[in-house]
Amino acid sequence: MAITELISALGAPGVSTTVAALSTAWPGPVLAVDADPVRGSLVPGWLSRWWVDGRITTDGVVTFAASTRRMPSVPAEGLAGHAQEVPHARHVRVLPGVLHREQTTAIDSEGWSRLASALRDLSRSGPDVLVDAGRWSPATPWPLLAEADRVLLAVRPSLRSCSGSTDLARHLADRYAAVELAVLAADSHGTADTAAVLGLPVGLTVPEDAMSAQVFSDGARIPARLERRPLWKATRRNARALHHQAHRPVRFETNAALDLLKAGNE
Repeated sequence: MAITELISALGAPGVSTTVAALSTAWPGPVLAVDADPVRGSLVPGWLSRWWVDGRITTDGVVTFAASTRRMPSVPAEGLAGHAQEVPHARHVRVLPGVLHREQTTAIDSEGWSRLASALRDLSRSGPDVLVDAGRWSPATPWPLLAEADRVLLAVRPSLRSCSGSTDLARHLADRYAAVELAVLAADSHGTADTAAVLGLPVGLTVPEDAMSAQVFSDGARIPARLERRPLWKATRRNARALHHQAHRPVRFETNAALDLLKAGNE
């Protein structure tokens, strides 16, 4: 099984939205980890409806770090009671992130290291892991990235985004073997130019589709015929491709994840 991590150099390129969408479309069991050290948004955004009604809590990274603080490393079993089932996508578990900066301070590098050991142990025989590492900052959870099988640098095909991502692109390429770009709000010309500027291969692309994105960024109602919309179609392809690269081929049921998502909105 594989650990895939997404990180960005600038704010709001769509990391959390992409992790939420990929998790929903993933063709097998998957754990979505909110490791944004500034403020997690998977639960307050994507899963806000179930957070409000109490079916999802904020127990996750913070409670895991607190309960394992006396352990040098943690097996996969240490995630029990912290990872939660996503009500509308039963193949997904989520590990909610921090909501306040003080919680990040309490986790510190050792807490991230313990989480990295648990995720690596889990990935040996359990589900795949998708990690939202948030925006590059002094608090970035580097121990998690060190355990990743693939690191995706999220960027938009604009001069501002590319220029703001050059330092992080070099930093990641120097430290990790498998670093690629996740080009968001992409078109074919912009994707090629972005790859050329940053000197990294493209791992996935997601087209601009604001209406569909709100389903995964803010828990909005599903628009009519989501299965035909650009973001969902691209995400389904991306999820299948990423899964295929780490596993033997599996049959991907085109509308299975979409049916689960719709059921959660009824």
